[in-house]
Amino acid sequence: KAGDTLASFDPLSVDLAIASILDEIGGYDLLIGQGRGDESQVVRAPAAGRVKAIYAVRNELAAALYQEHKSLLILSLDGRMAVEFESEQDLDLLQKVNVELENGSIKEGTIRQKDGRFYTVTLTDNGPKPDEEVKLSTREGDFLGSGNLVIHKALPVIAAQGRVSGLHVSENEYVGAGRALLTLDNLPAASSYDKLLADRQESQEALDRLLLLKESPVLLADSDGVIQSLFLTAGEETGSTASASLPQTAGQESPAYTLVPGDHYLLSIQIDELDILSIARGQKAGITFDAIPGREFTGRIDEKAPDFQDSGGITKYLVRVLIDADDDMRIGMSVTATIVVDEKEDILLLPIVALQESGGRVYVYTELDESTGGLGGEREVVTGLSDGSRAEILEGLDEGTTVYYRLAGADNSFPFTPPGQRPAGNDGPGGEPSDG
Repeated sequence: KAGDTLASFDPLSVDLAIASILDEIGGYDLLIGQGRGDESQVVRAPAAGRVKAIYAVRNELAAALYQEHKSLLILSLDGRMAVEFESEQDLDLLQKVNVELENGSIKEGTIRQKDGRFYTVTLTDNGPKPDEEVKLSTREGDFLGSGNLVIHKALPVIAAQGRVSGLHVSENEYVGAGRALLTLDNLPAASSYDKLLADRQESQEALDRLLLLKESPVLLADSDGVIQSLFLTAGEETGSTASASLPQTAGQESPAYTLVPGDHYLLSIQIDELDILSIARGQKAGITFDAIPGREFTGRIDEKAPDFQDSGGITKYLVRVLIDADDDMRIGMSVTATIVVDEKEDILLLPIVALQESGGRVYVYTELDESTGGLGGEREVVTGLSDGSRAEILEGLDEGTTVYYRLAGADNSFPFTPPGQRPAGNDGPGGEPSDG
């Protein structure tokens, strides 16, 4: 219930924390009185992306670099480079083409825009350089045209004060949000002075909270609900404050507990950086429980953590999902969350396992030699949306076409046809058509 005591704190530890904060404030006051402070600043990546251009040079003034290049560094946000070219050939949207770089290597490109004879092709940003001249050709090798590469979605990193004293990244390196990019020193005194005042204000607010805690050294529930996660341990030293919030990454203020309304449960899930921008508060999520088979529940996105977590070199973001409570649910159960980021109707679908990949190509088998069991009739396809088990087919197949693939560990070829259409001669094991 609201007002219930959740934890109590040792009064002596509160006094020691107050003394530490007062010493910290005293240090700020001394520096403010001297009119100086830490006159260096670390510039960090505002978002995850790949470093595609570095104009910053050690010991050069940021203002001069900015005037010449309009940025100190440029990030590519969506993993793509782009090139526009003119061609007399009639090309299709989403058609795959070859992009030859200046070093002779070939990258796969996709036609994304078409305006008369002018086309825009995108390709990976891992390797190609901005303003590099490239040649484009069909997959068969027919020359289409040439153009200069640009960053498809560029984010200039800007600074106009101080001197560059250190560079912490290299070109083509992928960085997560918050990664240190460069260091500036010799910043104007006013910049350091304002930072000191802001830091002192934060310390003063922490002191105010500690003084309230000294008057009543207990942590109270601020609303009715169920404690789903508790981050305090008896006898363990805590920070200067305690609150209920979404779990944060290491080095930030830690929450004391996670409180959810009594008629709800809370799920914390990790979302890949490529999908996080498609997630919004209030968005619906389908929830299934391993321990509750045959039932799907609906939750909604409640909160997104602003900071990332590094999961084996992959950038992830924590997202909190609220779900209405059910009598069968228990804290600690394993769940799977499905969040719809886009939706289409009346589209052509194939099971993911039916798709084959080789050399950058995606294709399917449309023929089966029943005497040998061999698969043939390769047909290249272009895929669209996927729900993890099925993929949308944009090009390469017509409705009613039978597709064959092999099940893992099975000797028989498995055909896929649209519902209601059964290919002849497939009555044996593994020969049932899928209606996926």
